[in-house]
Amino acid sequence: MENTIKSTLVCPHCNGEIIIESPAPQRRGQLAGIALEDMSVEQLKREAINAKSVLYKAQKRGASAETIAKNQARVDAVVAALAATKPVMTEVVAEAVAEVVAEGEPAAE
Repeated sequence: MENTIKSTLVCPHCNGEIIIESPAPQRRGQLAGIALEDMSVEQLKREAINAKSVLYKAQKRGASAETIAKNQARVDAVVAALAATKPVMTEVVAEAVAEVVAEGEPAAE
């Protein structure tokens, strides 16, 4: 199997080999190849947290300027993608409110 991690242990009593196969950890977000445009709002929020964490750790360990610039670009791209979703969400909520008002339903108190 491609996505498995194999570990081999030798039994101290009988010198037999024990092979353990476990699934490899799954990647998420951009690391899994999902484009920012295809991510849900929740995925974008998680990606923003991950990108900021990677940037912070790179700065703390004194990574090269090229690495820090690449990580900063990743953060900026995620923040821009999140900002692009907010107007759409606002429009959807505004349309829903307009429908409720047009139908004459009483406002929630």
